[in-house]
Amino acid sequence: MTDTDAFAPPVDASAVRASPAPVLLHVGFHKTGSTWLQNHLFADPRRFAMPATPRHRLVEDLVVPDPLAFDPAGAAAAYAAPLADARAAGLTLVLSHERLSGYPSSGGRDRVTIAERLAAAFPEARVLIVIREQRALIGSMYRQHITDGGVESLGRFLDTPEPSLCRKPSFTTDFYAFDRLVALYHRLFGEDRVLVLPVEHLARDPQGFADAIARLCGGPALPIVPAARANQRRPLMMQLVQRPFNLLFYHNELSPGALFHITRFHKRYARLLPVFERLSPAVLERWLARRLDRAIAARIGDLYAESNARTERLTGLDLAALGYPVARG
Repeated sequence: MTDTDAFAPPVDASAVRASPAPVLLHVGFHKTGSTWLQNHLFADPRRFAMPATPRHRLVEDLVVPDPLAFDPAGAAAAYAAPLADARAAGLTLVLSHERLSGYPSSGGRDRVTIAERLAAAFPEARVLIVIREQRALIGSMYRQHITDGGVESLGRFLDTPEPSLCRKPSFTTDFYAFDRLVALYHRLFGEDRVLVLPVEHLARDPQGFADAIARLCGGPALPIVPAARANQRRPLMMQLVQRPFNLLFYHNELSPGALFHITRFHKRYARLLPVFERLSPAVLERWLARRLDRAIAARIGDLYAESNARTERLTGLDLAALGYPVARG
């Protein structure tokens, strides 16, 4: 057994199917290699097919509808044609969007509703959930929160004022107790049709990561071409500057009280990336990164150790070997 075998859940050879699974639902989480999966693995025409429609259509079809208006049959019908084409070609249709696991900045308040919608519309699907060590994940997601328009400091992002009133959904650390979402999908789809992979496994062994997904879908384990990091991380100085700018110029769901609104402000601001890359000293970036990591570690500590132990039991993963805090005893 190789070192990386310990990072993938055990696979029952009898579960490898002679024909491809009809649908693979890749539901997230955010900041766990989704862009690489979508642009490289799922774009491989030898084993997968993806709808020709823009990915945001998945959100419009499966997330946005009012709970009292959602029609599972109608949602399934929207993907009937690409599913038929995939079947005819002997491929698995992939529906991939991180939003399907909920949105971190709103505490994933709709994730149970979304999971139940997916089970109603695509009951024969396989499910892929990709996780990441929570402290690193919170740091990455907080940075994305600012990119998307957020204005809170890290402290206010992690600790919502007056949380007991719950007037408006906001981030909650409960969102990253992975065992809860895994157990939900096990209940809705069955344990043998849900695969949980740590993104750290992708970093160490991309081929093994891809092979595990192929086994879930009943397809061949084909070689992949290693790819560079899909998303370029912005300098932290760029994020620090964006926070007050969001408050002033970006009226959106994460900053609803902006004094002025510049259309597509976040896209326009993104054009400044080369400027910040040139002007933000490496020593400053390292200091800011250490400060962010220390603040998250002080706030989170081993908060997820019990949840991670339950996730290990549910999935067969060795999360402790990947640096996740795991309760023992």
